[in-house]
Amino acid sequence: MERALRTDKGEIRFFWKLVVTLILLLALIVVSRIALIFVVQQIFILQGVPSSDALQNAQIFVAESFEGQAIASSLDILLTFILVVVLVTRIEKREFHLIDIGLNLQRNTLPFVVLGFVIGCGLFLGAVVFGVLLNTVEFPVLLNLDLWPFWSTLIASIIFYILNSFWQEIVFRGYLQTQAVKEYGRIFGIVLITAIFVVFHGLVQALTPIGILSGLLLFGFIGLLYDKTKSLYLVGSSHAVLNFLPVLFNISWSGLETVLTYGIALLLLILVIYQGEQRSSLVPESF
Repeated sequence: MERALRTDKGEIRFFWKLVVTLILLLALIVVSRIALIFVVQQIFILQGVPSSDALQNAQIFVAESFEGQAIASSLDILLTFILVVVLVTRIEKREFHLIDIGLNLQRNTLPFVVLGFVIGCGLFLGAVVFGVLLNTVEFPVLLNLDLWPFWSTLIASIIFYILNSFWQEIVFRGYLQTQAVKEYGRIFGIVLITAIFVVFHGLVQALTPIGILSGLLLFGFIGLLYDKTKSLYLVGSSHAVLNFLPVLFNISWSGLETVLTYGIALLLLILVIYQGEQRSSLVPESF
């Protein structure tokens, strides 16, 4: 039993870390949503709304309003951060450091955020170009600000997309991918967490075969980007931009345009990393 639970070095095997993390993550999300709906329901009741109507209004507020989604995502990022800290300190019995999940504040933090924004915009623009060429995206592409009648709703929406992207990156890239790469190596570790992450999305949205392929390519790219930079600010901001821009411009991807864009991006990143590692291996060591 001990051999099934721990490696020869006495460390808990990645499989059990993965199982515990996913179970606790889902439990925290469900409990936080129920708790938030209950709190909002009580606020409506205090305002004189009947109990049954208050519950329905609370569910709509949490699930559909930008303000409710922003609050829910704030809880998500707080709870997932605490979850990772507990997993590291209580399960793995080691000290927790922000650098371990790519969140250490350094002088290059802001440049990484800006670079992430640029990468996200570049991928979005690439998908738009392919969409126009394939006649899956109408040209010209226009802003869809009607979705946000007030600046407050637009700000709440931006907060939601940022926090929603970052809590996912904290768990799946910052923690799980780091552990998977440590145990299985870069290629298998990144591919494994990418596949699990795409399947995880299938719990909340319907996935088509082409959507799955698109997700594998995109998050394979993001996973490899994180592996090389160790900056969650970079991949988190890229993820947030890619989630927000299609909503801002009211674009629904058919799938093929994103497959082409993310596939090319992943291939280019692999080539850049390969060339960089080849040059490093040719540089003689100094004594």
